[in-house]
Amino acid sequence: MKHFHATLIAAAGLSAAAVPAAAATINVLWTSGTSAYNTSIAGVAAAAPGFDPDGDGSNDWNLTFWDESVGAAPSFSAYDVLVIGSTYGIDQDYSGSGFFGLGVSARGLIDESAAISAARGERTFLSGQDADWHNLNNIPGRDDGPLGFMVNAVNWAAAGAGLGIVSMTDRYDGGSTRDGWWTADGSFLKDELGAGVVARNTETVAIGAGQEGFPINEGLTTAGLSNWSTSAHAAFLDEIEGYARINFDGVGGGITIVTAGEEDGGTIGGGGPTVPPIPLPAGAWLMFGALGTLAGLRRRAKRA
Repeated sequence: MKHFHATLIAAAGLSAAAVPAAAATINVLWTSGTSAYNTSIAGVAAAAPGFDPDGDGSNDWNLTFWDESVGAAPSFSAYDVLVIGSTYGIDQDYSGSGFFGLGVSARGLIDESAAISAARGERTFLSGQDADWHNLNNIPGRDDGPLGFMVNAVNWAAAGAGLGIVSMTDRYDGGSTRDGWWTADGSFLKDELGAGVVARNTETVAIGAGQEGFPINEGLTTAGLSNWSTSAHAAFLDEIEGYARINFDGVGGGITIVTAGEEDGGTIGGGGPTVPPIPLPAGAWLMFGALGTLAGLRRRAKRA
């Protein structure tokens, strides 16, 4: 009888282990750009469900593009994450495509700052890397590179409560001292960042010591984040209150910062538990039922 009991337990464990990794669906709002840009981002969304280097689950993306020049602003609270592509404000005029030529405008971010702030949740991800540009132009579809970097960022930000924020770089070191939209008047990020961010080009982007295993860095390496033919265009020079730095340039400046206390948070699901319950197959439940029946029979036998 004891042998039969142990066999059922082992079989149930094997059945549970065979369950495929969990998947969830997140609602992603992404700033619109050129036709080529939007096609590239749609490709990232299509690849997201298959990006799971650790085999611990992935997200399906329900992707919507936000073109601030067309129609009313979206209901930001209907989304798990707002993603802002690489852009570069010129003389505080955000109506153009900016230096990166992606067609991404920051005008809507300024105009809708109050509405975004009202919906904003507990996770924000800001990076000096222009992963969207590189995925479109010179390193398309590379998991340990721009693609994986964006998938992780979006999944991580969406997994927190409320509207997560992801932003690629807002500035470029091309001899100009003009700031981007992060610290412009009217930006919902201005008061948080202050003077802690500068335009600075770098090829080296190193994951922070001890942070390699964070879900936000799943499948990524220092080598994969570096040598993109200018890997980053902005740096966070000092610790900024409320944020933690998760990768760095070669001289100690932070390249990507995220909400402090959330840097090692999960990446599965939108706004709820970071790791949703994994359903067991019917066979496993039958085995558990058999175990319960067996336990009951043994209790009766002892009473007899």
